[in-house]
Amino acid sequence: MLCYPAPLATIHPTAIVDPAVELGDDVVVGPACVVDGPAVIGSGCRLISHVCLSGKVVLGEANTLYPFVCVGFEAQHLTHKGGSGGVVIGNHNVLRESVTIHRSIDAAQPTTLGDNNYMMTCAHAGHDAQVGDRCTLASGALLGGHVQIADDVFVGGNAAVHQHCRVGRFSLLGGNSTATQDLPPFMMMTHVNQVISVNRIGLRRAGIARDAIDAIKDAFNILYCQGHATATAADHIEQARTPDHPGAGLLAELAAFIRVTNRGICRYHRSKRSESSKA
Repeated sequence: MLCYPAPLATIHPTAIVDPAVELGDDVVVGPACVVDGPAVIGSGCRLISHVCLSGKVVLGEANTLYPFVCVGFEAQHLTHKGGSGGVVIGNHNVLRESVTIHRSIDAAQPTTLGDNNYMMTCAHAGHDAQVGDRCTLASGALLGGHVQIADDVFVGGNAAVHQHCRVGRFSLLGGNSTATQDLPPFMMMTHVNQVISVNRIGLRRAGIARDAIDAIKDAFNILYCQGHATATAADHIEQARTPDHPGAGLLAELAAFIRVTNRGICRYHRSKRSESSKA
């Protein structure tokens, strides 16, 4: 990492870059961008145009930020007056037009975006959000403050996750849906807090073995179709898991997730189509 002006960085004459900013090799800062220190921009990053970075922002390598992306501005929080941990973004992320990511209100923990994520137009991650790797946030997706998104999650267009909620790994929120409770891993949801099925297609695309997916389907039935309280369902899921059980690690992950929920978990919604198919 080299301090500005880095010999191999390209800065458009209309861009404004604070001298305190650190730029890696091959960084491109396009027209009308504004980068306010003490930002760090890793090698191979490309700020196409009209991108604004403010304060303690760290970009890893090979990130692409499209026009009107804003990262690092203060939280949309009416009473917070203290410090911030800023924003830390990993490697190989794509932030499309008008994406916004706000800095944390926790001075010890930045708002975080991992690696290989794709945020489509107008997606938003609020203050103190934690997003893992390989996630897709479709256009208009909204993450409230302190939201935790695990790896390989898909958040559909205009879907919203309420502040302090968690979304488990390989889960999917349908377009225009809203999660005000925790969405367990491997599940699909729609509407408001309505789980509809296991995310079988997403699991298959990720290379999860059929036997392991079948184990998750059995766990789904324990959690949502047998009338157990959440803690009891977690016990039964763990009891079904043996060291040689297909998907043992996935079952352990699911049970651990639902045990520590503070907001409750999204519930099962049995569609009319599934009811008619059983008739």
